Amino acid sequence: MKLELNEKAQNVFGDVRGIVRSVVKNSNVSEEVMKTARLLANLDTSMKSTHQSLQKLTQGITELQERNTQILDLLYMLPQVSEGLKIEGLIKRPPNST
Repeated sequence: MKLELNEKAQNVFGDVRGIVRSVVKNSNVSEEVMKTARLLANLDTSMKSTHQSLQKLTQGITELQERNTQILDLLYMLPQVSEGLKIEGLIKRPPNST
């Protein structure tokens, strides 16, 4: 009877050791899965931040292009304005009557 009980105890111990090994293996896998999930969450946050930065940069570039166009339009008009000022200088003004 003692041998039988001893054999059963060893079998139970072996079974428990197998379960513990399985849990340890699974806990390592679980830790890796959680680590990967955290990294993916961080990546998602980083992607959203990058997307927002790109949107702001695109908006800024668009505004700069609009201002550049306005400046070019003004520079185009500058010779015409200058020419107009020269003509007005040539126009005789009536003498001041005092």
